[in-house]
Amino acid sequence: MADYLLGLDQGSTNSKAVLVNRRGGIVRQASVPLKTNRPRPGWVEHDPRSILNSQLHAAKQLIHSIGRKDAIAALGIANQRSTIILWDKNTGRPLTPVISWQDLRAAELTQQWSDHRELIRSKTGLMLTPYYAAPKLRWILDHAKGIRTRAEQGKILSGTVNTFLIWHLTKGEVHATDHTNAARMLLMNLHSLSWDEELLSLFDIPRAILPCILPTSADYGTARLAGIQIPIRASIGDQQAGLLGLGAVHPGEAVVNYGTGGFLLVNTGSQSVLLPGLLSSLAWTTLEETAFIVEGTVNSVGTLFDWFIKLGWLRSPDEIDRVLKSSNERVYLVPALAGLGAPHWLSDARTGILGLGPTTTKADLVRAAVEGVAFLIKDIAEAVQKTRSIRIKTLTATGGGSRIASLVQAQSDLLGISIRRSDVTEATALGAALLAGVTCGWWKSPSVFPKIRAGRIFRPRLSEAEREKIYGKWKKAIEAVGVFSGGAL
Repeated sequence: MADYLLGLDQGSTNSKAVLVNRRGGIVRQASVPLKTNRPRPGWVEHDPRSILNSQLHAAKQLIHSIGRKDAIAALGIANQRSTIILWDKNTGRPLTPVISWQDLRAAELTQQWSDHRELIRSKTGLMLTPYYAAPKLRWILDHAKGIRTRAEQGKILSGTVNTFLIWHLTKGEVHATDHTNAARMLLMNLHSLSWDEELLSLFDIPRAILPCILPTSADYGTARLAGIQIPIRASIGDQQAGLLGLGAVHPGEAVVNYGTGGFLLVNTGSQSVLLPGLLSSLAWTTLEETAFIVEGTVNSVGTLFDWFIKLGWLRSPDEIDRVLKSSNERVYLVPALAGLGAPHWLSDARTGILGLGPTTTKADLVRAAVEGVAFLIKDIAEAVQKTRSIRIKTLTATGGGSRIASLVQAQSDLLGISIRRSDVTEATALGAALLAGVTCGWWKSPSVFPKIRAGRIFRPRLSEAEREKIYGKWKKAIEAVGVFSGGAL
């Protein structure tokens, strides 16, 4: 009898795997680090073989630890979204690096579609930015020698990381993606849930290189892994998987994820909502159910703290809470190492630090970085709640950055609401595994997933007057960065 589900989480810095039992609990987990390459300013890449091998290694560690070939009922895959790769259809040989969602090489190219912003937004629920897959694909087709000709001949395949993994796990039998990953490519129509011919023509992307689109809970073939066969029964974007893993499965339930980037996702149930400056997308899809989210992104969180380490202002993110105890003044830092995401959308913005004085210390700058992340999430939450149709009822914090207590406390202070910090450290992989459990009949739908245990509760400590005062200054800092970038806010 199969006792476990296997959840995979391929991210920007690690490839992870978890084993989940029938009670929805994680019983084993593994993680393999992944290197990020930055060959030029604005370029962010991974080695394709490293992504594949690291994910296989993490999965095999858990499979070997069980000792039974029939122990795993199914596996689910979660992955970093908008990260793209092309490979040879016959051999599987990668033809490009894995180009990260953070990569900005297509920024200039993206400007040529500026007149079509409203068309793109109405069809996809997204903003026109170089972070998504379509501009990256077009850049590759324009710049990589011989790629376009071979693509038009049907000799090349493309996809986000989940598609690349599925293709290799099934030994080339399945070239597929799911609705949540397809939705981040600027090529899928959010209403028909299929590739949009008008968008394919606009971006000049050959249909032949794209995978078929399936529900997040579906049959993705059979993985041949560590000498056994495991049905692949779920594929989902990492942020949506985290939503499931944290139990935010009802309208109004929200998750803030502090990882390499930052993400605020609010479940809107069966209602697709389009709000100014925010993204409308899918939470999950099954044969019986389609759920939606509104989402906002912060492009630099973990990368911001890594930058501070590189500058010598920090030794490790683990010391942030201690360092902040010696901060005595407030400085404003707008984190824009990879431009500004929602709701500002300035890809050419640069990080700005305002309010420096002769008594400013490194501790004050670290505090400014922490609060800068929290301010950007505040901007997103403000945009969400400008409409009466959506209210954030509960908010759960997750991701590596949520271990920084001062960050979650700052977030609670700025939002004026209580935040629960999850004790589940691998919510993304857990969500992928649970979704696979829906496909193979363990649960009827995500709405009946087992409840996760409660974590620490952070409650706001600022008065409304103080909150509004410092938020007003933050808005001026954002305006200054916008002017400096040459963008318009």
